[in-house]
Amino acid sequence: MNTSWYSLVGDTAGNSDHLVSGEWFTVRFIPDHIAGEIFNIGVVFIDEYRNAHYRLLDNADAFSCLFGDKGKANISFLLQVVEDVLKDNHYVVTPSPHIMYSPRQTAQGDSIEEILDDLFGSMISLVCRRELQLSSLNSLTEYSTFEMIVPETTKKLSTNKLRKAVFGRMRYDNEFLYEKIYNKEPYEITNPYSKKKMLIDMPIRGYSGLEDQKRQDYYGSVVSAAYISEVHRIHQINYVGATNVMNCCEQLGKSVRTALIIYLPPSDNHTFTKSIRTQAENELDRCLYALHQMSKEGYQIKIEIKDTPEECLNEVLEFVH
Repeated sequence: MNTSWYSLVGDTAGNSDHLVSGEWFTVRFIPDHIAGEIFNIGVVFIDEYRNAHYRLLDNADAFSCLFGDKGKANISFLLQVVEDVLKDNHYVVTPSPHIMYSPRQTAQGDSIEEILDDLFGSMISLVCRRELQLSSLNSLTEYSTFEMIVPETTKKLSTNKLRKAVFGRMRYDNEFLYEKIYNKEPYEITNPYSKKKMLIDMPIRGYSGLEDQKRQDYYGSVVSAAYISEVHRIHQINYVGATNVMNCCEQLGKSVRTALIIYLPPSDNHTFTKSIRTQAENELDRCLYALHQMSKEGYQIKIEIKDTPEECLNEVLEFVH
């Protein structure tokens, strides 16, 4: 069946005059000022009318393994305090010495909900692993067709939404392959010599070959460069994308195959303009330079930059087969 991704995803980007603009900052938890540890626990967007819109961690479960049940209870209380003050539109002064607000930056998007989605997905990683598993299962099984889970716009498609579209389509077409290679959560890899462990975020993981002596492990990632904000775009390309591939190669060596597949949409006249696209291309050159050098040194690194989510999926399929 021939399916047009653009007919499913649609280009709903409107005139820039209708975009929502404002400032945003992260809500940070500092358990010990001397130790200096900082955890991002939420994001806040201030609209043009100076009203606060926010998204915080749903609970403090992710802190249980770090601070125990008592620490989790204290952090739960802090989350509630922060939510209470933000509900009252108080965001200038933090409600606790253990809560800090980051410097404000500008943000723009089609809606406040979309802005919060992108900010939360980019800045907040403290999500309980078990909740991620349940959320992933529920979000994919509640849809009966692929068309229902494709995001509405490809012009500003976050990495989270891109992965949901690509791997949701994979599951729709080939559930066996999806179950074999897809990992929604970050996972640990182990250096075969030093036994050092490292956590990486690369949703593609598997191996080719049936016998041990022919087995070749592979790891891959899919990220989006379709962000209007330069800060978010570089974070996705460099940290979520290139750094994870680099760490994987350094940890496991030259015997494994790796891939980084990047979604970079064509420019348009409204949102993802030609100047933004040019900036993104320059950022890709800088952020991917180290990976290209590692490839010259013998590391097996596949780097692909594609215009559509469909092309990203095709590159994934080619990589894993």
